[in-house]
Amino acid sequence: VRARRKSGSLTLVSPMPLAILAYHSHHVVGPGYGENDHVAFARDLDGLTDAHWRIVPLADLVRAHREGASDRLVALTFDDGPVYDVDDVVHPDYGLQRGFANAMRAFAARRPGAQPALHATSFVIASPEARFAMEASADPRYTWLAPGSMGEAWWSPAIDSGLVAIANHSWDHLHPALPAVRHSRDARGDFSQVRSVADADAQIRDAAAYLAGATGGRASPYFAYPYGHHNAFLARDYLPSLGDALCAAAFTCEPRLVAPGDSRFLMPRFVCGADWRSPEELAARLR
Repeated sequence: VRARRKSGSLTLVSPMPLAILAYHSHHVVGPGYGENDHVAFARDLDGLTDAHWRIVPLADLVRAHREGASDRLVALTFDDGPVYDVDDVVHPDYGLQRGFANAMRAFAARRPGAQPALHATSFVIASPEARFAMEASADPRYTWLAPGSMGEAWWSPAIDSGLVAIANHSWDHLHPALPAVRHSRDARGDFSQVRSVADADAQIRDAAAYLAGATGGRASPYFAYPYGHHNAFLARDYLPSLGDALCAAAFTCEPRLVAPGDSRFLMPRFVCGADWRSPEELAARLR
């Protein structure tokens, strides 16, 4: 809460809200908003704008949180790293799905100047083996991934576009489909089990190094916890020790607005399809 001086007295003023939204471009299990993140994302660009939210790069929102926000800011994030984050694809049942970046371009062309800082951050999985295992074992109740959809050739062109940043979503997501994961006890499906420096280095530091190599050192220094799972060791000890060049902030899946006292290594996000399934539900969340 900030204090504003007015007519010789002090009036308490609440900080303007900050929000972070997460989408999955492989969530295509139907034609409607609640079943298809491509439909939801395109519609939300208009809905956020009409509700007077200003879409900004994730780096700007993190900076606003540090300094004290002066506007209604929202950052857009994508998880896991399918090529559908940027490219269109034809689904065998639901037809053409416009890539998230192309939806942003279409919005900017339709409503020029409405969101001058329009941008998103894609949290990608570093390990090629993990990405291909995810592709081969996609859960049809939530996910659709065509062969070749989890490659990395699109990462640098996405950065070049000025619309999408690439950031760290761990080495292998501790994904259950892998024959082995980088963890001392082969823990799977629960990132809160990363409780040692060795395991954290294997999952976070090594992933950052891979992304740096794949993008010519242009990956953004942010980390999204797989499954949203975290623990005190990661948030209080390990990630702050890496320095801002490797990790300037980290993001959970706790479904709420960013609060002034939040740790920058435990910043909350709303997840499309889990925390809201309609424009009305999103509007309610953002209130």
